[in-house]
Amino acid sequence: MRRTDRPWVAIIGTTAILAVFLFARGVRAAEAAVVAPAAPGEAQGYWLETSSGGSLGYGDVHAFPSQASTGSDACTGYGCVGIASSTSEGYWLADSSGTAGQAVPKYTGVLIPQGTVSTDNPQCNRVVSELNAPVVGVAGARLGAWLDASDGGVFALCGSSYFGSMGGRPLNAQVVGIAGTHDSNGYWEVAADGGVFSFGDAQFYGSMGGQHLNSPIVGIVATHDGQGYWEVAADGGVFSFGDAQFYGSMGGQHLNSPIVGMTSDSTGTGYWAVASDGGVFSFGTAPFLGSGVGRPPDGPIIGIAASPGPPTPV
Repeated sequence: MRRTDRPWVAIIGTTAILAVFLFARGVRAAEAAVVAPAAPGEAQGYWLETSSGGSLGYGDVHAFPSQASTGSDACTGYGCVGIASSTSEGYWLADSSGTAGQAVPKYTGVLIPQGTVSTDNPQCNRVVSELNAPVVGVAGARLGAWLDASDGGVFALCGSSYFGSMGGRPLNAQVVGIAGTHDSNGYWEVAADGGVFSFGDAQFYGSMGGQHLNSPIVGIVATHDGQGYWEVAADGGVFSFGDAQFYGSMGGQHLNSPIVGMTSDSTGTGYWAVASDGGVFSFGTAPFLGSGVGRPPDGPIIGIAASPGPPTPV
């Protein structure tokens, strides 16, 4: 039998196969390079708030007009002292004021809505007066929000429910923050010494109370499923409890200004901390989207809130 060698046929065939292989790889590489749009609940953004009510928005959030220029709702007295995202596209501000010159000072707390936060309820009372201690924080609920005062008093406004408080009870340190559970049927208060107090369906998962702290605690953040929380200190230290995971902190690192607040990202697997000068520090899956450093301030930054808020069951 006669054999005929055709090397050029083999070369063409091999080249064609290689071209198809490389084309297929190129298509897959191009497909891999396409960034899919964020799924519902995965958008990322945050607001920074100043003591006078000025808002700075980053990422997917809408930067609403400064409360300092909107008349009667502007933060007065001690100014804005807290910010909390709502279940809609917006947030709540806590305003604190006091009466000077009285033998027994009395304080007033005001819940200020921003964005599409609804206050259509005719029984929505956004002001609490004659308080024994100044308001220090706010937490958003499925309806309305809670204000908390430094003596542990909690005030349920605009549809939120009251589950108890540390008001009138002995405290080793002043209360500095509040966080609600994912179903809005409970909340935690946190004190400057790290003590945590739970009410409603909020479970106690531990605290820094009675333990050594290099700096006082300034806030508490609940996990999305309500089965844990983080405490954050003024030096940037973060402490996790329950199912809250530790993703890093600024503890032990140089800060130009103290940390004043923290919030988790929309995935629940990361968080941002903010300093009073507007510096933002991101950990875990929380992306850095910008900071208030170098922007003309109308007062120190007092807190940070993420949008959208943690998922709420229907």
